[in-house]
Amino acid sequence: MKSFLSTRKDAVFALLLGLLTVTGTWLLYSSTPTGLGLTDDAISYISAARALLGGQGFTRIWLATGLEPVTHWPPLFSALMAVTSSILEISPYRSARFINILVFGANAGIIGFLGWKMTHSRLAGIFLSLLFLSNSTLLRLHAQALSEPLYLFISLLAFLTFYRAVEFRPRMGVNAHAKFIKSAKADSPEQPTSVGFVFVAWGLIPMRGKWLILAGILTGLSYLTRYAALSLFATFIVAILLLRPSWKKRFSSLGYFLAGALPVMLAWMLRNKLVGGSATNRAIEWHPVTGDNAQRGLRAFFRFIIPQPELCSPYIEKPLILAIITSLITLVLFLWIIPRGLKYFLKPKENTRPEILSFITTLYIFTYMGSLLISLNIFDAATPLNDRILSPVYLACLVILVYFIHWVAQQGKITARIIAFGIATLFLGIAIGAQIRTVEDLQESAHGFASWRWRESTVMVAVRELPEDTAIYTNQPPAVYFWTDRPVYRLWDEQPEALRSGDAVLAIFWPVDDKSPEFQAWLDEMTDGLVTIEKSGLGYLYQAQP
Repeated sequence: MKSFLSTRKDAVFALLLGLLTVTGTWLLYSSTPTGLGLTDDAISYISAARALLGGQGFTRIWLATGLEPVTHWPPLFSALMAVTSSILEISPYRSARFINILVFGANAGIIGFLGWKMTHSRLAGIFLSLLFLSNSTLLRLHAQALSEPLYLFISLLAFLTFYRAVEFRPRMGVNAHAKFIKSAKADSPEQPTSVGFVFVAWGLIPMRGKWLILAGILTGLSYLTRYAALSLFATFIVAILLLRPSWKKRFSSLGYFLAGALPVMLAWMLRNKLVGGSATNRAIEWHPVTGDNAQRGLRAFFRFIIPQPELCSPYIEKPLILAIITSLITLVLFLWIIPRGLKYFLKPKENTRPEILSFITTLYIFTYMGSLLISLNIFDAATPLNDRILSPVYLACLVILVYFIHWVAQQGKITARIIAFGIATLFLGIAIGAQIRTVEDLQESAHGFASWRWRESTVMVAVRELPEDTAIYTNQPPAVYFWTDRPVYRLWDEQPEALRSGDAVLAIFWPVDDKSPEFQAWLDEMTDGLVTIEKSGLGYLYQAQP
């Protein structure tokens, strides 16, 4: 910290980053007066936090089939909600908002700090932080009770520690380091305790190794937040192989990094295998990415780049144009990273090492998208290519955009600086305009299952008033559990026998985007022989005729 604040400019920069961090917390706080938005996964995280608070473990308490261990989602977000709820004595839903408000501000500050380290320009760091704060897609993401904001936060910290490890240059000579070890051993008892042993062992590790261990631990924690962190794990391994100058240093660096990451990751995988029979609750099966899903991802990415509907609407429904633009961006990044990485890998003494943060950020884009495509094709075909799934790529693209703008400005000519200023102004102006609309939209009502329509639904009221021994079947189990605090049964493709006998009720909620004949046929089959006992704009509550 002393070196960071060694000049007046550094102090001013630190103050500005602090103000941007506070601005981020205020922005999300003021944008979510009625709470965070809720999806199926969001309610699952919150319900799992309720289970942890109730001493029931990391289980699916929203299902009436019994306490099933959760393996499909990692536990850190739910665990953090449970701890926050216990300390502040608030509900997990409110804890999620508290966490995301702090995380949004922290992300704005950390990414600005990374921008400064990457470009050695304080102005570029401030601009990157402003781009983050003004991005409507990222604000909407943080305005939902999902694990992605926490994942982005831990990932940014992992990038920072990894950068510190690779960039680290020892200031203490070999003799001084040996003296430190000798003194540490001398101060230890003849038969050291476990704490003393750990202290001595930690002292034996060089500073670069300590930073790599910390980067590994953060990578492991990111895995406990999202399984997609396997791409972050792969990014750092490839970066170590490419950016360290010799095989001896590559293997030693890998050892330190893996020592931090693997214990955390393998422990959770083992737990899932023991209680659920699978490390991540995904089965291997070939199912190629559908054209509709690919087009959904292209549209989402294009809206992220140009968030103003009036500017992107002429192109948003033209997948060929979107595919060409995305392919060109991908090709440019590929041709930028490959030569730099291979040149230094093959001849580290003859070539300058690539700038670390821009290099590993670009590398992360490719490893994340590669792992995502593998997951979609082999493990989880139901994953939609939406803003939530693509958010790590969005954040990486902001970093690379600022790096590119700074590179243009550094070409030394006044024309280049004018072009860089124009690009920066254009992107920031478009983003701020879209952000104003987003804040107004979020302030009106929480989105998804948190909206007033679900909260005040007469069907939900009727479910809450049912006798305790009445079984409930529904096509929206998380939402019904969240608003009624009653475990339910998931409705599948056959009408349950309990509905025909009159011992259960059926709550059907309409899919907003599904008006197909297939859904109507399914609805007719599920409600055959049942009568409506309550209805609302969201759906109906059915029961067998007396």
